[in-house]
Amino acid sequence: MELRQDYLINEKTGLLLGEYYTNGALYTRVIEGVESFLVEMSPIKLIDKSLLRYGSSFHGALSSSKEVLGGMYMYPIKISSTLDIWLFPSKSYKKANCIWFVLNHILDTFPKSVQHTEVFLRYGHNITIELRECTFRTKRRNAEKLRERISNNINNSSKVKKELKNGFFIKEEEGEFKFLN
Repeated sequence: MELRQDYLINEKTGLLLGEYYTNGALYTRVIEGVESFLVEMSPIKLIDKSLLRYGSSFHGALSSSKEVLGGMYMYPIKISSTLDIWLFPSKSYKKANCIWFVLNHILDTFPKSVQHTEVFLRYGHNITIELRECTFRTKRRNAEKLRERISNNINNSSKVKKELKNGFFIKEEEGEFKFLN
């Protein structure tokens, strides 16, 4: 089994889940492409470290999701809109057995029983989790909604920049600013 000290979430990352190592520490099992390996940090620490490298933080991403989506429970988060990486948790992120799914890697779901859902991922992976399929679909839709709203905000912001034709000339004189047309 491959054990890594560091990892950056990327376009091939399919899911992250907590796994206790032989030393009793919570590590992260990463499914990336056709590979599976452990990273020597908890899922939240790995997510936070990746977000810091992409210019955010775990708490910043949660705050952003709360602002964009409003009141809900168990928010999805944006890792990188440029790389189109959006995560959502299977349960509270504070629980060691929380699985973080990457939105773009989910192909389909199937209800195995009332309380179990089979999730089919890219690269031929599938995982059965203790969660109703309708609940999983809601979490997935919330992640899609976050992606859509943030993308709309970015697109609308770029339209505003294109519409501006006349600007101001600002000049500082004797410690004061003068605005000229």
